[in-house]
Amino acid sequence: MKKILNQRSIIAMSAAALAFVLGGFIWALAELGSRGLQGGGPLILHFNDIVGITEIGMRGTFAFAGIFAAFAVVINFMIALELDARDRVLGKMIAALTLAAAVLLFIGCAAIINVNV
Repeated sequence: MKKILNQRSIIAMSAAALAFVLGGFIWALAELGSRGLQGGGPLILHFNDIVGITEIGMRGTFAFAGIFAAFAVVINFMIALELDARDRVLGKMIAALTLAAAVLLFIGCAAIINVNV
């Protein structure tokens, strides 16, 4: 437990990453559910300006992506703690990259909301 408390920067970045991932997916599911998509209609998951709609899916697929992303953040947190014990730079780099990926996922959730509403 003492080992974990000494890694404040990794804990802060990982907590922020988990908040972005869970917050984005919960926000998207709540927003898309309140807009009348509870009946099981397909969601546009990927849209390209040149090609148009390239991927559609159901709410279950979207929820699975959120659960998988949260699981990846937790696993990366554990990896960052172990790497930080061996090399200070690698542990912080893994935590920072996880945070960057979580911010991109949050932006992706906002884009999915924008396309589907």
